Amino acid sequence: MNGSVLKHLLGVAVVLVSSVVTTVGAAELRQAVLVQNSGWMEPFYVDADSPFKPLVAQLAQAAAGQGEVVVGAFNQSDATHPSPEWVYRGPGNHPGLAQAMTRLQMARKGSGALADTDFKEALLGAIEVGLEGRPGIIWIVTNNKNSPNNSTEVVARNREFYELLHGEDVISRIVAFPLKMPVQGQHYRANGLMLYALAYGEPASAALDAVLAQPALTTLLPEGHVRLKPLTEAAVRFSPTGVTDSPGIAAGLAADGHTLVLSFDASTQVRTAQVQGRFENLFNPYRIVSADTSLVTPPAIGLQGEMSTHSLQALDPGKQSDPLTLRLSLPPLPSQWSREVLLRSGYERRGAIDIHLDNQQLEVSPQFRAHMADLFPGDALPEVFLPPVTANASVTRVPLLLRVQYPVWPAVVVYGGGLLALIGALLFLVLVTGARKATVWIDDQPQHLRLKPFTTTEVRDANGTHVATVRRGAFKPRVSWAQPDTSIRIN
Repeated sequence: MNGSVLKHLLGVAVVLVSSVVTTVGAAELRQAVLVQNSGWMEPFYVDADSPFKPLVAQLAQAAAGQGEVVVGAFNQSDATHPSPEWVYRGPGNHPGLAQAMTRLQMARKGSGALADTDFKEALLGAIEVGLEGRPGIIWIVTNNKNSPNNSTEVVARNREFYELLHGEDVISRIVAFPLKMPVQGQHYRANGLMLYALAYGEPASAALDAVLAQPALTTLLPEGHVRLKPLTEAAVRFSPTGVTDSPGIAAGLAADGHTLVLSFDASTQVRTAQVQGRFENLFNPYRIVSADTSLVTPPAIGLQGEMSTHSLQALDPGKQSDPLTLRLSLPPLPSQWSREVLLRSGYERRGAIDIHLDNQQLEVSPQFRAHMADLFPGDALPEVFLPPVTANASVTRVPLLLRVQYPVWPAVVVYGGGLLALIGALLFLVLVTGARKATVWIDDQPQHLRLKPFTTTEVRDANGTHVATVRRGAFKPRVSWAQPDTSIRIN
């Protein structure tokens, strides 16, 4: 299959991915596990003590869980057998998954010789059949070995496959797990195995990150993974170590380990936070040989900034840079009397800063080359690990949280005043709406009345004659009319 046909098929698959992006969120993404069963894999299959097949079953189970997974063996198809050849489809936690591993066997050509390998064919089969053209995660279990006697055609095909992995945007993320597994076969011996995980389609990128964080997978593969793609984002982590010349301002990381938190009092006179820290290389297994650095502050948060360093040099994966300083000018803050402040105990504003690495030069770290040489002695490092020339710039977005503490007394004044006003209003309503007792004396004879606000009551003597009218307003009652020559008083 030539490169133009392959890219055409991937282009068709991109359309399929685009058509289902809106629906994949409702269901878990499918995963496909491709297991190599061609010549160089012989010791993994024939060694009586090989943990290979149980590992494949545990990998599919740990990665997929209750979600759907398909497992297939791949080599290079010919007239006698297809490739991939699917041996299981179903939930990752189904007992039938482990039973299906017995169907994984070495493949042979029609001549009886051990089969060759075609990775492109296997990848397309996983996309078209395993994932049915939908976004998903593809695992490749391989010995990671190329024959030193490969023909120029095979070498070119492998190189095109590696370029495809790095060059096609629809393959959004690639990680690899180097795994030590000494096995001895009748013809070959091996010391290690390689597991690759590919995110097919943009929705699968975040899904793969979630799968990699699952405890079951980290337990199965405790040495962790290395990232092959993307190499244009999330290059570094900023780890703050404190602030300088910034009284009243504190800096630290949030619980997620990535968000930079600036805490300060609204009354502080310092308007620039000088945050000290270091960059950590997240591009494992790549050393950042050199890069030009710059700080960009998106306008949404109204923050301005710069950093003290303009380059990174010889930064190995997992290592930290020399100390540096981020100078961040704090944005205008709302008034302490504003609603958004008074309705909260403080004020928070979220945003981000971007760390740009330009003229980025990467190389595989010496430590990783030594590790690979131990697992695959005598083998050249596969070209898939070589950083592509297009990975010459990256942007790392650092989430930012501004946490401002305002004085308490404005809230006390507002809420306390509101509470007093509410109490006063309630008392007023009680006084206004409640009935009040009153005693009317008619010629020194008392009569007891209950008067509601804004009501009028006629007062009669012992003979039933209307002798007075009593009216109550909002508060005290009064005699609004009395019969002449009649002694009327009210208290």
